[in-house]
Formats: sequence, C-alpha cells, structure tokens
Amino acid sequence: MAWQAEVHVTGLGFPEGPVALADGSIAFVDLLHAKVRAFRDGQVRELCSLPGAPNGMRLGPDGSLYIANNGGIAPLSLEELKFAEPQIPGCLQRLGADGRWDYFATELPGAGPSRPNDLVFTPQGEIVFTDPQNWEVLGADPAAYRGGQLLVAAADGSVRHLARMTGFPNGLAFHPDGSLIVGITMEHRLVRFAWNDGNVGAMEEWCRLDDRFNPDGMVFHEDKLFVTGSGGDRIAILDTSGRLIEMIDTGPGSDPTNLCVHGGRLWVTLGLPGQLISYRL
Repeated sequence: MAWQAEVHVTGLGFPEGPVALADGSIAFVDLLHAKVRAFRDGQVRELCSLPGAPNGMRLGPDGSLYIANNGGIAPLSLEELKFAEPQIPGCLQRLGADGRWDYFATELPGAGPSRPNDLVFTPQGEIVFTDPQNWEVLGADPAAYRGGQLLVAAADGSVRHLARMTGFPNGLAFHPDGSLIVGITMEHRLVRFAWNDGNVGAMEEWCRLDDRFNPDGMVFHEDKLFVTGSGGDRIAILDTSGRLIEMIDTGPGSDPTNLCVHGGRLWVTLGLPGQLISYRL
C-alpha cells in the first residue's frame, strides 16, 4: 500500500514514546525539553515537566503514565548530545491524570550509570524495561560501552535483573504468543526471550535487519509488528514469525523513534525533526 504521512505537530525537542490516552489524545515525551505533552484535535498541551530526560512511556493498568527516564541525555543531532543540568540517576517515573508525578523505581541494579530507555507492562502488571547503560560514550569511545541490561520493576517499585545484553537494548514488546521481543539497536536485530511468570529464558535471535536499520521503538498491532528504525529512516513491518513484510520509508533525516496505534492510524514520533506524524492503516 502507499504510505502517506500526515504531519500533526512540529517544533518539538526530540519526541519519543507516543501513547494513546482514553480521551483520544496522543501523549508523548520530549527528551530535549524534558516534558510530557499530548496532542488532540490540532492542539498540543503540556502535561508536566520532569527532571532528567523522559525517554520511553507506556500507559499503566492504573491509568497512570509510566516513564523511563535516562537521567538527562537528549540528542541534538546525530553527532551531538545535550546533558541536562542537573543530571539525575536513571529511573522510572509515574505521571497521574492530574499532572502530578512521582518517582516509581529508583534503585536499579548494575554498575551504572543506568539509562532506562523503553518499557512494557507484563501480563502480571510488572514493568520490563531496557537499560542500555552508558550509551553516551558510543560516539567518542565505543570500547568503554558496557552494553546494557534487561530489568523488571515490581508493583512496589523494587527492581531486579533479568538479562545482560549487548549493543544498546532499546524498544520492546510482548509477542502474541507471550514471549518478549527486544530490539538491539547497534546490532540491527530483534531478539526473543521466553517469558516465564516474571523471568526470561535464554536469548535467541528472532529477526535480523539490514545494516542501515537501527531498531528503536516497536508495537504489535493485530498480526503485525511495527518497528521504527531511527537510524535508517524507515519503519519495518514484520509478521509474527519475524519475517519482513514491508518497509515504510519515512524520508531522509526523519529519525523515527517510536510509535503507537490509535483510531485506525499509526502514530510516529520523529526525533531530530521534532514532529508527531501519522499514517492511515
């Protein structure tokens, strides 16, 4: 099919983590401006400002928005990062419908620094999230990069380690069969873990994409997985076996970071251009 983007919002500061809210709004984070905003009917409203840099976001079963905050790093370009002042330790935050927020999970395992990136709720109501750790060194000293880890936060905010990873673990989603799919950005592939009531099995490769596609956020919709390629300026559409069905070309320099589905449309955040766009499904 022909994919034609509709641009809804421009002038944002590296948006990520779009989420469809009950009122029809599309909420999203803004790393560079450290805000959570929402779009509806041609209007953008601010939900809150946060310390650090809100990176990924999901709607929880309690109606609150849960945010993976990387501590204060936002891309200004493909080569330059902005560091918030002050930095905060990487954490999970919770934002209520009234605009008030609090810290949900702050004690994260690992050598640090922790940089929570994206998250997904488990069938049991816990939060699995990726922590690519010290990814800020990748441009200057790749040998100093620690890889990353997969973590899970319980309902009381306590966090435990699930798996050690490599190559910048990023977006993640639960497969319809109950397994967990995780994108590894620097390795151009998606991996799969069996999910066993709060623990994971061994990691196995599920899909390998071309070397110009760097997996970022992802969402399952019906029988397809949509995966943004922030490096590569495309969106991959895969079937439930991991077979590539189609690529959506989002255009040079578009930097698609994450996506959600609502109202028969695929909503996509474009990081460096600072836009919220959508495609009709």
